[in-house]
Amino acid sequence: MKNFFKFTLLIFIIFSFPNKKVYCCTKIAVVNIAKIFDVIPQKEKMTKKLEKELDADFLVIKKMKKLYLYKIKQLGNKNLSKQSRENLKKEIKHEKKILIKKIKFYTKKNRQKQENARDKILIFIHKLINTVAEKGHYNIIIDISSVAYIKNIKDITNDIINLAIQQNNILFI
Repeated sequence: MKNFFKFTLLIFIIFSFPNKKVYCCTKIAVVNIAKIFDVIPQKEKMTKKLEKELDADFLVIKKMKKLYLYKIKQLGNKNLSKQSRENLKKEIKHEKKILIKKIKFYTKKNRQKQENARDKILIFIHKLINTVAEKGHYNIIIDISSVAYIKNIKDITNDIINLAIQQNNILFI
């Protein structure tokens, strides 16, 4: 009976690896995704594109803030009549509400666009990692931030950075 279970286990092991590839010689590499994210030229292009898109909204908020501060300064003028002072206070309260809403909307929009840009860059980095892994015939690639100790393992970070620099003309949509 013991031999039967051993034989069944052996048959199961043999047939569970029908692929011709042998899994005893696994090639492992590490990569520093944070370093790649900071260094690649595509990140700089994406940052400039975001700044360009959000600049118009920022200028509108900046103008509104200047007008708001100007009206507050006017409120300090002692030559204003009681009626104009009351009207100015109402305008200031109204503009403050609008300004706060615009700032919240701008902040939310800015955060969403930055998250989308970060996701696009990370997807691009993932594609670069896959390309380098296929060229180098690596079976496993691990982010260096998740490794406590490593010895004699290939670091492909610079290979990925070089590939990103070669593909510098790629800009995300």
